Amino acid sequence: MRAKRGWPRGIVFVAMAALPSLRRNLAFLLCLSAMPCYAQWTKDITCPKGTVYRDLRPYAGRQEFCERMLPGSLSVKDGPYRFWFSEGHPGTQGNYVNGRQVGRWHECDRFGRCGYKDYPLTYPFENERPGFKPEIPVWYEDGHYVFDFASCWSTWVTQTGKEDIDLNIGGTPRCFIAYLPQGSEDGTDGGYLCYVPFSVGKRALRSLDLMHELPKLGLPQFCHVRKPNGEPFMLLDKRFMDVATTSDVQCAAITRDASGRKVLTFTLIPYVSELAAQLAVQQGPLIGRLCMTGDEPVTVLQGDDKPTRFTFRLSSATAEFKKQETCLAKVVSVKTSCP
Repeated sequence: MRAKRGWPRGIVFVAMAALPSLRRNLAFLLCLSAMPCYAQWTKDITCPKGTVYRDLRPYAGRQEFCERMLPGSLSVKDGPYRFWFSEGHPGTQGNYVNGRQVGRWHECDRFGRCGYKDYPLTYPFENERPGFKPEIPVWYEDGHYVFDFASCWSTWVTQTGKEDIDLNIGGTPRCFIAYLPQGSEDGTDGGYLCYVPFSVGKRALRSLDLMHELPKLGLPQFCHVRKPNGEPFMLLDKRFMDVATTSDVQCAAITRDASGRKVLTFTLIPYVSELAAQLAVQQGPLIGRLCMTGDEPVTVLQGDDKPTRFTFRLSSATAEFKKQETCLAKVVSVKTSCP
């Protein structure tokens, strides 16, 4: 979690006299107090033109980076970056491009184990996407924040104001956005996750609070607070990436197929339903997972006068089926049939 701008809380700045002995005594007294004592760090990076140098001191560590300021109180890291766990214990070092790690990075853990990792400007799955652009996918224009969900270039964007927030953007097969208020240790205090289908395209919003802004545009609620125990229902593509989760289920029913086997039949909210049907054609059968038990191929049932329905088999073992049935009933209203 990114630290707040400025100096850590609790540091006292003292106007030192010219006498060396007085300076030493004051420094000694400060270090004996309950406040942390910080070493004299040196500036280690040079920022490119158009960026602002930042030197943050979270706890005993340090972040040194360059920040590009954008309209609408937005900003991104852009240029060299260095992080230390503490003085003499480096963490990571590399370069950001418009908020994204790019190129070769040197990375160390807390135990001093280090290595190199390469980060591309674009990933293959991004280049495969129609409408993709290797540009920051959110900007401020004519009093609105414009979000290009079709592009969804993976990056981090910060907005400053009454409450500073970070947006962690990227992902596939839907545009993933983590809305993370700064100041909470794990990002869950007021934070949430959004999975917006790329087909939503480009939208103008009055704020970056997507949970409240997207429904105002007549869109489904794609944003939800993270479930601490995982998703009870998951629809996965061939790479085991989330196509749909519990919040996307519009209707769910437990029925039987032609052989008498119990199956879960379900429909999905708009945009997600179209995405799932499209991926099933492009990739082959999707995978259904219920309450972390069993992975079953999903059958797509389409009709001209009915919503697209999806179905997959439930466990044939009585005890396991009861577990699936009970788990499902806790998170969705189970019907006798879906239209």
